[in-house]
Amino acid sequence: MNTPLDVLIVGAGPAGLATAIRLRRLLAESGSDASVAVIDKSPRPGYHSLSGAALEPDCLDELLPGWRDDRRFMEHVHPVERDEMYFLFGDRAFRIPPRLVPKPMDHHGDVTISISRLTGFLADRAEKAGVAIYSGYSARELLVEDGRVTGVALGELGLDAHGGEKSNHRPAEPIRARVTVLADGSRGVLSTQLRERFGGGWNPQVYSLGIKAVVAFPGENRFGMGRVMHTLGYPNPANVFGGGFLYGMGEKLVSVGLILGLDWKYGDLTPQREFERYRAHPFIADLLKGSVTIATGAKTIPEGGYHALGKIAVPGALVVGDGAGFVNMEKIKGIHYAIRSGMAAAETIAAGLAAPEGDRIPLAGYTDRLEARGVLPDLRRARNYRQSFRCGTYVGAPLSMVQRWIPTRLGMEPDFDSMKRGARLGRPDPGGMDGATFVSLTGSLHREDEPPHMTVLDPVKCVGCEADYANACTHFCPGQVYRWDGQKIVLSASNCLHCMTCAVKCPLENIRWLPPEGGEGPRFKQM
Repeated sequence: MNTPLDVLIVGAGPAGLATAIRLRRLLAESGSDASVAVIDKSPRPGYHSLSGAALEPDCLDELLPGWRDDRRFMEHVHPVERDEMYFLFGDRAFRIPPRLVPKPMDHHGDVTISISRLTGFLADRAEKAGVAIYSGYSARELLVEDGRVTGVALGELGLDAHGGEKSNHRPAEPIRARVTVLADGSRGVLSTQLRERFGGGWNPQVYSLGIKAVVAFPGENRFGMGRVMHTLGYPNPANVFGGGFLYGMGEKLVSVGLILGLDWKYGDLTPQREFERYRAHPFIADLLKGSVTIATGAKTIPEGGYHALGKIAVPGALVVGDGAGFVNMEKIKGIHYAIRSGMAAAETIAAGLAAPEGDRIPLAGYTDRLEARGVLPDLRRARNYRQSFRCGTYVGAPLSMVQRWIPTRLGMEPDFDSMKRGARLGRPDPGGMDGATFVSLTGSLHREDEPPHMTVLDPVKCVGCEADYANACTHFCPGQVYRWDGQKIVLSASNCLHCMTCAVKCPLENIRWLPPEGGEGPRFKQM
């Protein structure tokens, strides 16, 4: 891969694969022989993809006409027939009347789907269209020359735990391209580097953390098929944004998850334990009675919205999907925006390749295409939604109903800056699945004798963090990567779920996360 490519796509998720599929079709129609390649750090497309997921399927109708004729794939696609919302308070559950549920949260017409399976399906279609997909390639650095993105640099391979070179050592390798599409997901390393280099949005990007499990019913499925449920309230404190969800995934499977805004102030809030607290609520426990947890996972969600969008089109590069921040928390959706932004990027690149301007492909028109496809208009309408909840649920819920008419931009602070010294939640252990079992069900796997891919930049700071913030990383990491031994933070890097929480939540900004060797990390097969 030393020969410069025409188009390099970093990330084989829905956004990156939609870019590749649409671009390959446009190039074929024009008779172009331009090269298109996709690299991804996961061992297989879909293994690092996690979402609820409720999908607006019309984006697939445009990307892949006739996709519904694939009977094998359609076995995993389930139309939403029943859509409900509840408020959990104490041990009680109160149904919110449908007329009071904001219209953007209406899921009728959607389908529930495993995003891991969707990604695998898109990868198969991309390869059949002639796209080269290289799994197990971890890109660590964005290459910029004279203000223009010229490609990416892969990470070094074959180092031992102390950074020494092993017999299979391979130095960091650059991959050059005329156009680089960053589809590296939520808080992607390269899309973050681009944001820092070329400029961020008016607001900082902020995130939630989603904790999810897939449960199977050996007997009766008490939740039911074709059903989508969202919950507000318990177990999230009133000043912690988020809520829970249950999605029917077929006759015997249900996805259950909890979302927590990462702007919480408590040093000892432990998301995985809060998820078990959620599953133990009498109302939820009754719906899941008799089920067995077969898979788990965690992922951050970019939710800063329109005012947090940074540069998404720069010389030599475009940003698509979650890496750009195309998630609408008013709808609690992002997958169809990822696919639509990928198609917009593909059309922009195809037009640029047709322009006789030498090696520098013009990328004008990307934002216009995002406007036409409804991505930016939707985000603009929800521009103050997430900010409405800065003062908690009871102020935020009514404010969010009128946020689009607020004439000014509501501000946000970075997630790491929201944690307060001495703030503790002090909740007892709710029981349920322990952290080690949770990690084991993610399938996460890393080489034990490689250097840790996360770094505590200044270990001395962690001593003071114990008193100020309860060594927050030992609580907020759902993979149990960080442990305090009484004197220092000890890393268990092999547990890492690649959720990116540590990269945005450390109150001292004292953790740096980079991708490990390619082909490592979680193996989400049903997420």
